[in-house]
Amino acid sequence: MMGQDEFERYLIENQVAFAAWGTFVSSKIKEEISQKLGEGEALMFLKVPPTPRVKAVSSALGKVSRKGYEDPISQMTDLVGVRFVVLLSSHIEEISSIVESSLEWKASLSKDYLSEIDKNPKLFDYQSKHYEIRPNSDFVYDEIMINKNICCEVQIRTLLQHAYAELVHDSVYKPVGEVPKAAERQIARSMALMETTDELFCNTMAILSNVNKFRNDFLDDLVKLFKEKVGSHYLKCDLKINYLLLDEFRDYYDDKSINQISTYIDSKKYIVIKVKQRAETRHTFAQPCILFLYWLTTITNTDTIKSRWPLPGSIEDLEIILSDTGNSTAH
Repeated sequence: MMGQDEFERYLIENQVAFAAWGTFVSSKIKEEISQKLGEGEALMFLKVPPTPRVKAVSSALGKVSRKGYEDPISQMTDLVGVRFVVLLSSHIEEISSIVESSLEWKASLSKDYLSEIDKNPKLFDYQSKHYEIRPNSDFVYDEIMINKNICCEVQIRTLLQHAYAELVHDSVYKPVGEVPKAAERQIARSMALMETTDELFCNTMAILSNVNKFRNDFLDDLVKLFKEKVGSHYLKCDLKINYLLLDEFRDYYDDKSINQISTYIDSKKYIVIKVKQRAETRHTFAQPCILFLYWLTTITNTDTIKSRWPLPGSIEDLEIILSDTGNSTAH
């Protein structure tokens, strides 16, 4: 059994390595989320910044005293951890798939609330999904040696689960003291209400997603077209701006439009050049919808576009587009 002094030395000597491993894991997961969803949607997807946290030495020693670990280095899996908080339970699986499919580490599922509910349908308790993530082998990250035995605990939970854990698990169950039956009853009721609310939210989002599916698919096609014609490094996709534009001009595009836009952009070589020149300084020109807007000027008149323009703070960008295509009233 490892002595307390030996474990304390281990903790002190590896504080930097713990922090580096936590940073590596969180950054890789965030990168995958951005690649999968797009930078703009990824920012909306995570509801709490996933910041790695290294367990304090005193806290780790206290846990060993309470748990009686014989080999705390391997048994204590939360010496560094990072939490990913999403809106809905359906979003948890998106991060889980990233964690489980990554070639950067070995990941093992240590807690799955869905499995626990399947085993005990009457259970209404703390919910979260936990992974233990360890390097495939020793490696150096940011000039810091990370041992293959170092574990980062990744927690994935919804915003409702997070609120429940912060209020109930951390404030009621962790402190030493009696928990009255009345309090346990209130906690169980809150969990049942939380599950019902999450189900309603998921159903609502499914309805909204179905209604907006064509628009969202069209935007995905515009993103691909922008990357192909202009370049990925010019893209700074702002979902709110793109959705506003596509919603306002919804009656001007259909399932054939993306091919028409592509052909149009190929025929007007100057457009890609203009977009590249302005993307760094003019936000609208870094949006995938910019290609749609140029094409839009060929199928409707200037007055219509101006009267329906949904971005009052970017009217100058519209004037630039109209000028480029020879449609500006000032041209």
